[in-house]
Parts: sequence; structure tokens; C-alpha cells
Amino acid sequence: MPGGAPPMPPGGMPPGTPPPGVPVPGQPPAYGYPQPPAGQPTVGPGYQAVLRYRAQDGSEQQLIRRSAPGTPHPEWQIFHELRAMNVPPDQVLELHTELESCELPGAYCARMIREQWPQARITSIAPYGTDHASRQQGMGQLLAHQGELHQVADGPARPAPVRAPIPPVPPAPPVPPEAVAQELAGAFGPGVFRFEQAAVSRQGVPPVVAHTLVVAGLPLDMGPFFWAQAQPGRPVPTLAELAAERGVQPASDAGSYLVMGSDFGKAICVQYGTANIVAVPVESGPGGAPVPPQFVNTGLPEFARCLALLGRMWRLRFGLNQEQAGRWTVDFQAQLAALDPAALGSPESWWSVLLEQMWDGLL
Repeated sequence: MPGGAPPMPPGGMPPGTPPPGVPVPGQPPAYGYPQPPAGQPTVGPGYQAVLRYRAQDGSEQQLIRRSAPGTPHPEWQIFHELRAMNVPPDQVLELHTELESCELPGAYCARMIREQWPQARITSIAPYGTDHASRQQGMGQLLAHQGELHQVADGPARPAPVRAPIPPVPPAPPVPPEAVAQELAGAFGPGVFRFEQAAVSRQGVPPVVAHTLVVAGLPLDMGPFFWAQAQPGRPVPTLAELAAERGVQPASDAGSYLVMGSDFGKAICVQYGTANIVAVPVESGPGGAPVPPQFVNTGLPEFARCLALLGRMWRLRFGLNQEQAGRWTVDFQAQLAALDPAALGSPESWWSVLLEQMWDGLL
């Protein structure tokens, strides 16, 4: 068109425009990321992990796995694969990840690696912090690194994440434990553990907690997110009792938490006094000091309903591309916010950290 503006490149962004969320100081920040149309919600590309191990014949072999929507972190994908191949954990030689292994719900990869492959040499490219700001900084470094690789390899780049805000949603009306039971059964079928009345009849257990555990129960195995504290015939333990059982020092406040289950890194508990669901390490801080709890849900009914929502939707995330998974995440976060607005009230709450990993393409 004579006199018109020059044609826009594919993707509708002027040349050299940095993709959202990838500030690279002092560098031309283009990196060739294709832009989805007009900020369409998109999950990030995640990262790759490469593990070297010694095979039975003495040769060195490697496994390469990468993040994909609806799958565990690459380190866990590799863990399950090695187990299926009967590779002894002590034959793992080296693990290299594009993003430092995390200490977060939904994965706790660093803990798994310490416990399973303590002798392995561990390296990574982008650091991954423990708070939201440093994690996002790490994601920026990861995207910049991947962009450089694409420039060298001349392959199609994967889009950077475009996170959609959580819209204001009307809260879902509370339902009785019998309806929570139906939601859990719909999501997990027979994989729900219902507690015996005797197991929940201990001093200080709020009636709503006791009733929900007996009538609705909790999912037994909802890897990689949650596993119920399912030991038939024994009372629901306090965190102090669980610590004693495991031979670790309990924190001074461990008697004020009732253990519902585990997310692999922490115990998921009812906090006496508030009846909130929180995540707390089984072991104490230095010198027996309490560790501040991480907020999960307002109460046990909300936690059970949010788990049922995730249980229903998680399998539908598998196999989606980045834009489809973006739409899934928009839908999931709106339903989660309706079930328990407080669950997403802080960027460091348990559900917020899971949601952050979903947007970044790690889960």
C-alpha cells in the first residue's frame, strides 16, 4: 500500500518488541518469540531436563524430558521412567536442568533429588527462587536462554507466557459434606479415603472437620499434588505425633496442627483455632522454632472441593498446546476463585504457587 504503514511481521508485533515478561537488561530483547494474537492467554514453554545414568552393560545413557501441560515436572517424569526401567537410583550420574529444581508444591523436585539421587552431579542454567519475584526473574532468564538457543538453532520458538488476570467471580455457595462427597467421588471414583468416626473423635477437632472427613473424605493419591494421611483404624495425628513417628524434631507449635495429608514437601494440616488448611514442614525450624505455615484454604470443605475441581480438570490439560492450556488455566483459576477466594489471596499461597507453575508451563 503506497503511503501506508509498513506491513506488520507475523504475529502482529513490531520488530524488536520484547515478549511480555522477558526483560533482558542491555540486550536486544526480541529473541524471535512468536506472539499469540493480541495477548491471548498462553502458558509458558517450561523447561528441559537431561539425566545421565549407567546402564546394566556399563554404558552411559541419557534421558531427556521436558515440561508439557498436564504432566509432572521433567525431573519426576524421569524418576518414573527410571523406576519403570529398573535403573537403581545409585546409577544416576548427572542431572542438568534448564531451570533450577524447585522446592514448591506440585513438585518439590529438589527434595526428591536429594532423597533419591544424592550422589548425582546437579547443574542448572536459570536460578529459581523461593519467592514470587525471584521465581519470575528466573523464568525471565530461562526464556532469554531458550530464545538464544532458538536463534542459534533457527528452529521455531515457543511462545512466552501471557498470563490472564483472575476476573472477579461470584463466590460459589457452600454445600453440605454430602455434596462434597459427590464432587470427590465424581473426580476420584473409589480413590477417596473416608475416615472412621473414632479416628476423628479427638479433643479439639472442629465438628465441620470431623464431619467432612467421615462423610466426604479426601483423595488417597492425587500425585503430584496431594496424598491423604490414610491409615485405617488410627486417630488422625497431630503434626507433633507425625514428627515423633518419623524421628524428626517437631516445632514447638506442632501440637496445634491436625494432619490431613502431604504434598510431598510439607504436611497439609488443619490449624487449630482458625480451622484453615495450611502447609507446614514436618520438621521444625532451627532450634525447634515454628515454621510459618503456608495458607492453602479457608477450611477443609473448601480444600476438598478445590481438590475435586483439580481432579476433574487435570486430566483434561494433558496433550494441550500452549494456547489451549492457557484457556484451560483461565477456566481453572476462575472456578478455583469461586470455590475459595482466599485460596488465591496471596502470590505465596499454596494454590497461587500451583497456578503460577501452570501459567509458566511447568505443570
